[in-house]
Amino acid sequence: MNRAFAHFVDNAIEFTIGRYKHLYTPDQFNPIPDGVIDWPNNQPESFFAIPDEPPDLNFEQPYVFHGDRVRSLFNFPSAVTSPFPTNNVVHGLADLRANRKSRGALILVHGYMMSSFALLQLFGELVAKSGVDVYYLSLPYHMQRAPLGTWSGQYSLSSDVVRSIDSFRQGVIDVRSLVSWIQREPRQPVFLAGMSLGAFTCCMASVVDPRPVGLISLLGGADLSDIVFASNSFYLIRQSLLRHGIRHGDLEQYWAGISPGNFRSRLPREHIVMVAGEHDPIITPQNAAQLWRAWDEPDITWLPCGHASLGLYARQVGDVVFNFVDRRLDELYQVETGKAGLTIPVRTNM
Repeated sequence: MNRAFAHFVDNAIEFTIGRYKHLYTPDQFNPIPDGVIDWPNNQPESFFAIPDEPPDLNFEQPYVFHGDRVRSLFNFPSAVTSPFPTNNVVHGLADLRANRKSRGALILVHGYMMSSFALLQLFGELVAKSGVDVYYLSLPYHMQRAPLGTWSGQYSLSSDVVRSIDSFRQGVIDVRSLVSWIQREPRQPVFLAGMSLGAFTCCMASVVDPRPVGLISLLGGADLSDIVFASNSFYLIRQSLLRHGIRHGDLEQYWAGISPGNFRSRLPREHIVMVAGEHDPIITPQNAAQLWRAWDEPDITWLPCGHASLGLYARQVGDVVFNFVDRRLDELYQVETGKAGLTIPVRTNM
């Protein structure tokens, strides 16, 4: 895909879907109270801390899929309480092995404004077929978590600087809480993967949580504030911030504590893989490369796509996800057994 076509696809989607929704959305800016954003006294380990006990997951409407798989909706109470009750219940879709037997688990987190898991399911299908449980997780204020009268993601990233921080924090804690549930007994290997805003969320989770055995960043970057000032989708949010005297440098400081490029992942570089778009107008190549350098240059695949046009490379992305998960599971099995050249067998998660 050449640069011109990638930009055509992404600009068409940004202007028709992204920017249009913001066009009829009231300005969400709220003044920032003094002392509310205090990163020196809010280190990531405390800011993104989770309860000692895992949440109680509720599975609904399970059905058998392809004989040896079971798909089911699930939900659990968020450990963070927002002003909107509907946002305080985390929703998702689980693709599990029958009889609760699996090789491991993959948590896949969607991007900003997404209203379904359809694209993520294309990325995760090969992994699910290989015997790994896949959990598709909804971010705060998205899908069923969107308050009545709002669109998916409206209250997530916006010109309300403080609420955006709170929403991002809730997303990271929700991901970590699901890891706790999956690893309750036995300690099943868990992978984190996210796209766009979901990639930022999973990357930030890895900054404070050493439990995941692998991290996959799909169109993630170092600086969350940069996407507001880089893309057409965020034009009206950007204009709102500028009208109230908040420039790029200001937002960069306000969101410093939720930008993964300012920290180091708890995972070694060998346990991280990135996918980036050569023509991405939202998570720019510079933003992605900044994270890549900050995290000691893990494996990265550059695709000739933009942002929304990543969907045209679903097969390639699925291959990256599958190959990484399969390789890491094989490495873990070799360490566990002391044997090389074997693949990890099915494990039972009771």
